[in-house]
Amino acid sequence: MLKRCIAVIAFTVFPCLSSLAGSPIPTAQQEDTAVLQAALTSLCQSKNGYVLLSSTTAAPRPADDMGDADQSGAYSDLERRNEAAALLPEDLACQGAKLVREQEIKRFFDHESNLANKVSLDEAWKKFYESFPGTTGWTSVSLPGYSPDGEIAIVYMAHYCGTLCGGGTYVYLRRIGGKWKMLVDFPGWVS
Repeated sequence: MLKRCIAVIAFTVFPCLSSLAGSPIPTAQQEDTAVLQAALTSLCQSKNGYVLLSSTTAAPRPADDMGDADQSGAYSDLERRNEAAALLPEDLACQGAKLVREQEIKRFFDHESNLANKVSLDEAWKKFYESFPGTTGWTSVSLPGYSPDGEIAIVYMAHYCGTLCGGGTYVYLRRIGGKWKMLVDFPGWVS
């Protein structure tokens, strides 16, 4: 009798619970990937060359502290999540952004090596562009920071293209209809 009651409960209650559950909740890495793909949309759709996307995350610059400007709380989470470098998800590569190990990029700009070999920064950039024909420079991005309710995200992106060429941008995104959409991007620094 007990087995029959358990079977009746299992066949009537569990299907109802699973239909209430809806779609599965994305993992943190899936959520990060979705946010980063949305933030990189303009790079991915570029038809003028491509950027090298560093495989290692970038931390926001301490001088760029948002202070009271960020009412969402996402910037604090951005700082916390990027205290230590991490590897980016491999599926971020796209037509306009090729994911490359950070060491492959930074080998051109190793200060000690360039100093010992008497290579100027301009010469280092020339060698970089010769090694990656068609690139427009390299970009590094942070892991996203999220508002406490998980509906707002912020990503820091830094782009480097020459000795006095580059800039850092903060991209705010909002979850709309289950998808991440860019709200606004604004510069943090320009060279």
